[in-house]
Amino acid sequence: MELDYEKFERAAEIFKAFGDPTRLMILKLLADNGSMCVCKIIEELKKPQPTISHHLNILKKAGIVKARKEGTWNYYYIVNDKVKEIIKLVDEL
Repeated sequence: MELDYEKFERAAEIFKAFGDPTRLMILKLLADNGSMCVCKIIEELKKPQPTISHHLNILKKAGIVKARKEGTWNYYYIVNDKVKEIIKLVDEL
C-alpha cells in the first residue's frame, strides 16, 4: 500500500490549526453564526486585533475558513460543513 505523503502533510496542517483554544473558539463562533465580521470576533473573544488576525490567518492557510470583504470589514466563514460537525463534537466534550 502506497501512502500519499502530501495528503498526510495537509491533514497535519489542518490538525495543527485545530490545536489551539483560541482558534477553536473562533470556529465555534463561526459555526454558530454562519459568518462574522472580524470586529465581532474580537469583541466576543475580548482579545486584541493582532491576536485574532494571527489565528484567522492560520485557519485561512489551513483552508478551514475564508473571508469576504464588505466595505472595510472582512467577514469570515467556515468553508466545509464537516468542520462545523467537528466543532459541534468538540463543544459536546
